[in-house]
Amino acid sequence: TGLSTLAAEGINVWGEKGVISIEIPGSASGHTAHIYSVSGMLVRTLPLQGTKEYVTVPAGIYIVRIGTAIEKVVVR
Repeated sequence: TGLSTLAAEGINVWGEKGVISIEIPGSASGHTAHIYSVSGMLVRTLPLQGTKEYVTVPAGIYIVRIGTAIEKVVVR
């Protein structure tokens, strides 16, 4: 299987000041979000429990992966 974007899976991910916000449909609850630095280092693993999750991170560029879907996020 190939990779898809999170938006194609109905998952919204965006960067805010110091935070990655993840908004998921109920069907994605129970999955796990993996957040990587732009260099590929795993920064955080987050079990998705509800419909909105917030991850505090330093400013930078991150890759968010949930299942086989990925998205690049810029946090200022």
